[in-house]
Amino acid sequence: MKSNLVPRLKIAVPYIIVTAVLYLAIPFIMAAAKSPYYYGAPLLDCCVSLGVGYFYGRVAKRDPIMPLAAAILFLICMFTFFNSSAWIFIPLTALCSFIGQCFGSTYQGKYGRK
Repeated sequence: MKSNLVPRLKIAVPYIIVTAVLYLAIPFIMAAAKSPYYYGAPLLDCCVSLGVGYFYGRVAKRDPIMPLAAAILFLICMFTFFNSSAWIFIPLTALCSFIGQCFGSTYQGKYGRK
């Protein structure tokens, strides 16, 4: 039985890179600017998951790769910038990514690739 993982990963890699860059850039910029909203950065990461998931959903419909990647990338971000109390955002980022994919796949036929 052939696996279709490699073509799916070829589609997902640019979106995963954008997600990783934004996940790491948002808290880094907020910490460098000494922003009082630094601990609100995980909520912005959830918004990033929603947006990137939407654009990924327009291309690849519903695929479990992106929510899984979003959760793993936020786990890395959590241990880099925040303490372990931000663990609740790990499933939340995956959920936001999946919701974005659902919206994106809904509008795929109308506005996306055919």
